[in-house]
This record gives sequence, C-alpha cells and structure tokens, in this order.
Amino acid sequence: MKLLPFEKYTWVTAAHREYLKSLEDYVSQSKYLPKFHIYPPTGLMNDPNGLSYYNGEYHVFYQWFPFEPNHGMKHWGHTKSKDLVNWHDCGVAITPDQEYEQHGAYSGNAIEKDGLLYLFYTANYKTPNGKIPKQALAVMDKEGKVTKSPKNPIIDGAPEGYKGEIRDPYVFKKGEQYVMLLGAWAEDDTGRILVYKSDGDLESWQYSGTLDLDMDCGYMLECPAYMEVDGKDVLIVSPMGLSPQGDKYHNRFASLYLVGDLDLDSGKFIIEHQNEIDAGFDFYAPQTFRGKEGQPLMFGWFGCGEQPLHSDKDMWKHGLTMPRALSVAGNKLKSFVAPELLAQFKNSVSIENTAIAVNSSAFRLKTRVPNGSEETIISFGDSNDCWQLIVDTQSGKVAVDREGLDIKVDEEYGYRRQTAINTDENVEIDVFVDNSFVEVFINGGEKSFSLRVFNTKPEANTISATKTIPLDVSVYCG
Repeated sequence: MKLLPFEKYTWVTAAHREYLKSLEDYVSQSKYLPKFHIYPPTGLMNDPNGLSYYNGEYHVFYQWFPFEPNHGMKHWGHTKSKDLVNWHDCGVAITPDQEYEQHGAYSGNAIEKDGLLYLFYTANYKTPNGKIPKQALAVMDKEGKVTKSPKNPIIDGAPEGYKGEIRDPYVFKKGEQYVMLLGAWAEDDTGRILVYKSDGDLESWQYSGTLDLDMDCGYMLECPAYMEVDGKDVLIVSPMGLSPQGDKYHNRFASLYLVGDLDLDSGKFIIEHQNEIDAGFDFYAPQTFRGKEGQPLMFGWFGCGEQPLHSDKDMWKHGLTMPRALSVAGNKLKSFVAPELLAQFKNSVSIENTAIAVNSSAFRLKTRVPNGSEETIISFGDSNDCWQLIVDTQSGKVAVDREGLDIKVDEEYGYRRQTAINTDENVEIDVFVDNSFVEVFINGGEKSFSLRVFNTKPEANTISATKTIPLDVSVYCG
C-alpha cells in the first residue's frame, strides 16, 4: 500500500478511517506479530492506561499514535476481553480534539463509580514558554460511550515550585476519600508525587501536598500507581534520571516498586523494601488494577528505548506485557503471568537433555538449574541468530544477552542485563516466547526480564543448553 506522511500533531477524524483500515491490513501481514500480547493495530503503542474490570469485561486503554511507528499525537486506544486471553479491538476511546488537549491525551487510570467508568488523563498542552499541566476526565458508560467532562480541565496548572511536567493521574479510594497521585518535576530538578483529594464528585480536586519518599526519585517521577496487595501498601513509580547502581537501572528509565505503609495524613510512604520491577530491556510505565475477583494485576509497556525495531517497516511498534498477577511475600513484590494465560499453554513435551526443537513461535519453557552448579547458558535460536539466558548460581546472577541478534540497542546501555537471585535452592525459570516478545521469570516472579527479539525464523526455535537440564516445553493454544 502507499504509506502517507502525517504531521506529528494529527488527530484521528472520520476522513482517516479508510486509510487506517488499509494500514491495519498492512500491519496484519507482519511476521513479528505476537499471539498473546496486546499490540497496536497500527502505529506506535506505549503506556497502558485505564486498566479496569468493568461491566463484566476487562478494559485496557493505551497510549496510541495510529499513523506511524513514531511518537506523535497521543490518543487513547481501547481493547477489551472477558478472559484476559481473547481481546476485541474497540478503536479510539479518547481523541484529543479539544483546545485544552491540543498536543495529546496522555496517561492516566480508571475507577468505577455509580456504574460508570471514570477515565482520568493528562491533557498535553504546550506553549512557546513551556507546558501548562492540565488533568482531564472522561466517563464511559456500560454501552461503551465515552463523554468528556464539561469541567475539563479538572485540574489546571501547577502548584508553586513545579515545572509544567506534571502528569499521569492515578485515582483510588482510601476510606471514604478519593485520592489522586500525579507524577511531577520540581523546579529543583527532583521527582515528586503530588497528592490531590476529592470528597466524591471526582471533578473537584484540592491540592494536598506531596508524598514524601525517602529515596532517589531522579529528576521526574512518572506513572505513579498504588494498591494494597496481601495486606501491604504497594506503590509503583517510574523515575527518570536514575544512574545505574550495580545491576539496577541499566535502561534509560526504570520502574520501581515500593512495599511499605502509605500514611496520607502525614503525607509519607514508609518504605520497607524497594526494587526494580523488571530487569529487562523493554519494560516501563506499569499500571496496577483489580481483576474479576478483586485480584491485583498489572500490565507494563513493552518498550523503553526508542531505537529502531524490525517491526517499524511494517508500520507498528511496541506492545504491552502479559497481564501479571501480583503478590507480596517477605515485603517483596512478585509478579507472574496471570492464571488465565497460563492455562493456554498445552501439549507439553518434557526431556532431560541439552537441546530441544520447538516448531512454534509461541511457547513456554520451564526449567530448573540446580543450586551450586556452574554457569549454565540457555540459547534460543541458532548459532547465527540467537539470544541467551545465563544462570550462574555460584555468583547468584541471572542475565539475558541479545548480542547474537540483529537488533539495534542503546549503545550507552549495551546488549546485556542481569539481576541478583536467591540461590539457597534450585533456580526455577519460566520463559514465555511470543514471536518477537519474550518474558522471563525467575523463581515464580521474584525477578523478571522483558525483552524484544527478532529471530529470522521464529517458528523454528531451537533451545540448547550447555549442560543437561530439564526442558519442559508447552505450546500456546489460545
């Protein structure tokens, strides 16, 4: 098809529908598409937004520039599912067609109230003198109709001492009060979380101050999220500007979890434990929500750096992680693939060997590396086109390495990521390969790696190890 150029700040109108349908057909021919990850029908996808279980269905909204695999005018795309496995595309949910959102509808979350789904988002508004932060609200009814609040922007401007970079509202109810957290960049170049409160109409908000975090917050905090998990308060933040510390923070931006105690009266979050959520190359801006039975779940953006990807030529870029179930044990947050998706991996083949062939582009590998063993390298692909998982129980490290792939990387951060692991017992490993999307989980989700790979022949994967280990492979049948 003939690909058309678009100005960066173009928003979708009825005149674009025929072209976007043709572009969607074009994208559908890409050989890099996943089977069980959410990806954009066209163009570029980034942050997950408005995650919710509402009216008997899961709803995932997301940042979306439909016209090209580049950052541009952000809309909210929308997809829904009854089971977290089979998704139905609902098109554009929020189009930035109003003056107060003239440069895009940015990230935010959702909360149900009185049978309606309230969608909070940042209205991107730029001037020659910088951004003016504006927070907005749209409401979706049970028929799927989305209506913007006539009071938008519901928060206009910034408190004293802050730059125009204030965004990503996350609203939740604690007690009888509604609370909004906003990521912010203070004038002293430190990241902060701003706190607003509402008595219940969700359109009138009062500034309450900042949330005190005794940690390095970089120069900007993005995408705050809060949830109680297994009786503990969990705060998610995505700081910009953290310097690498040991094995941590080796992407341009990081995403952290904090387990502790949230005290809104004093404006403090007492941290009992904190860590990077995912140690891979391609994970950022995660958001938490509750599922059908109230279980805590999370999606993350399957992207981070802006290096070119092989899928760019097919006119799509990035996606979302699998839905992850959350739990807290010993003050540490664990995230692992939601049970609904686990049930889709069948036709298991188990051998104790050094190699196994997998004639599928979507599968799960389960294996175990014995405690105290020498370094074990597990390769996915062939000698000319592979990525590797390296497990060293003697040093207590697990690493992923993409040097064997034809993939451009951020040269400042390189081809390898690693993380410390518990080696008191055998190291349990789960690898989920979904064509060009890979998620690796260590010890049931104590640690994880998200990474994009672009094998030449993804349907003919070979898994090989440098020592004999159990290789249990099951194929995705969804």
